[in-house]
Formats: sequence, structure tokens, C-alpha cells
Amino acid sequence: MKEMRERVMEFLKEQLELDKFTLEECHFMPGGVFVKDGEGKSMLVFYDFMKDKVDYWFENEK
Repeated sequence: MKEMRERVMEFLKEQLELDKFTLEECHFMPGGVFVKDGEGKSMLVFYDFMKDKVDYWFENEK
């Protein structure tokens, strides 16, 4: 699980300016992190071990 979280955090650091977002752990998804912006919108970033990659869902997608 630690490796999955590290890959998620690496992805987030590459894609976002993290100081502009709030990050919260999501324990029910592998390496999961809720990312919330200043307007209260959020997305879930997690490691999809079936596809062997970091994936994400926006709050209104799933």
C-alpha cells in the first residue's frame, strides 16, 4: 500500500500545485487521496492495480 500511495503522491506533485488544494486520505481506495479545491469541488485520486496506473474520478463522474 505504501508504494501505491507514493505513486499517487508523485502523480499529484507532477500535475497540480499542491499548495492550492486540500488533500485528505481515502482509506477505501488503494493509495487513495481526496483532492479538494478552494470552491469545495473534489476528485479522488487512487492507484488502479488492475491497470497498473494512477487513476482519478471527479466528484460527479462515478
